[in-house]
Amino acid sequence: MQLDRFYPPVVSVGSKTTVKAEGKFPKWPVKAIVDRDDIEVTVEKDSGQLSVQLSADAEPGIVWVRLVDETSASKLVPLLIEPTATLEEVEPNQKIAEATSVALPTVVYGRLAKSNEIDTYRVQVKQGQTFVATTFAHRPLGSPMDAVMQLVDEQGNVITQADDDRGIDPQLVYVAEEDRELWVRIFAFPEVPTGTIGYAGSASFVYSIRMTNDAYVDHVLPLVLPANAVASDSTVFGWNLPPKFDLQQRAATDHSPRITQLAASLGWQWQMSLPHDAAVIAETEGDDFATAASLPCVFSGHITTANDVDRLRFKTRASTRYKAELHSRAFDFPLDSQLRVIDVADGSELARNDDVSRGQYDSVVEFTAKDASEFELQVSDLVDGHSARHAYSVVITEVLPAVELSVSEDHFATGKERTVEIPVTIARKHGFDQELTITAEGLPEGINAESVVSQAKGDTSKSVKLKIVADKTASFQGPFRIIARASGEAQKADLSTTYTATHSLREAVTIQSLWLTVPAAKE
Repeated sequence: MQLDRFYPPVVSVGSKTTVKAEGKFPKWPVKAIVDRDDIEVTVEKDSGQLSVQLSADAEPGIVWVRLVDETSASKLVPLLIEPTATLEEVEPNQKIAEATSVALPTVVYGRLAKSNEIDTYRVQVKQGQTFVATTFAHRPLGSPMDAVMQLVDEQGNVITQADDDRGIDPQLVYVAEEDRELWVRIFAFPEVPTGTIGYAGSASFVYSIRMTNDAYVDHVLPLVLPANAVASDSTVFGWNLPPKFDLQQRAATDHSPRITQLAASLGWQWQMSLPHDAAVIAETEGDDFATAASLPCVFSGHITTANDVDRLRFKTRASTRYKAELHSRAFDFPLDSQLRVIDVADGSELARNDDVSRGQYDSVVEFTAKDASEFELQVSDLVDGHSARHAYSVVITEVLPAVELSVSEDHFATGKERTVEIPVTIARKHGFDQELTITAEGLPEGINAESVVSQAKGDTSKSVKLKIVADKTASFQGPFRIIARASGEAQKADLSTTYTATHSLREAVTIQSLWLTVPAAKE
């Protein structure tokens, strides 16, 4: 089975929508597995046809769907959930005269199916209104397209253009100086550039665009929430926001982090969770610095003006190593961050970083406080970029030995020999030197994992293969987890002793719940 995408890629709260599952389905009907209780997906008789039912009180956000049959399972594929009506493009809409008319606010969706295709939408704005149009294609839908949006007049003159605003997805913001009719155009290039000159198109170039002149949530800070966080710790940023609003937070699911949005408004934000408590601190205005009364803490803000440097001061314990880890690009913000740590007493620089690694632009610094002292963390943009969307959160914690386990897929299946070997990557950090025993949990009777040991040094310290074996009489379709248990020495070192492998669905979304398929043995 192969599930590539859903079309439409977006459904509305309080509606019933027929959705086409696109891919390859040798057997139909299948079963749909979703990670939200408030969404009902019914598999229809015709191959690829699903009905998605949402109650009137369903919350906006995202739902991850997996399709399974007796012998196989698909990867997880997202469906966007919006609080307003959705509208499909009407072809032809290549030219301004052919544009699909839009009544604001709404969410439009379509597909750039062939080369040199342009989709065009007509909107009406009034003087003083802020018009926002946000494309969702590359993320979180996974469409392999690098979209461009233009706002044009009736002669086709470009008023403003957007390209890489949310990762490589565009976002337009326009303040109307007069009542007028405008046109939104979208076209795309391939995610990976080719030698072809011209706009690209493909069946996989599926998108949705939020369009509104009403309240819109662009993002929420902090991007990372400590375990002790409450709703009042989160601050909403966007356009056309009312003076008072109802902030809503949806709890994390097996596949999505916590989602925060405003009631009946477009826009929402993923917020990652820390496993521990921490102080929540916001940037200060002007040249003043913020202060952390204690560590760990989460420090959040924006680089909004040229040469802007946000500063946080905090005190440390002697002979202790600390880490400051910034989160921004992983959430599709444009900040090219730089972190500096300064000793307040003498102004010396202890650490500086602008990239975690090649191609990863969120910065991390580590530093050791030899004496109990006061330090200053400075956050800036390496190339002096700045805007209301140059947002970030920095987590400052003590450095402790740690290990991270990961797998490259979210689903696995046994083969003809009724076994499957799952490669597990092991990242040992900050001197973690404990032996690990890796196995699986959540497997039913008749299906067993052959535990494998990851030694502190050598090849197995970085990767192992976990083998799962099924009896001849066993069959299974369901979730499981890969876990690692550290040796008894970990308890003596006051370390965690159990770790769970993760898979990255998107850069800011990791899951621990994996899927295993064990078909019934053929007689």
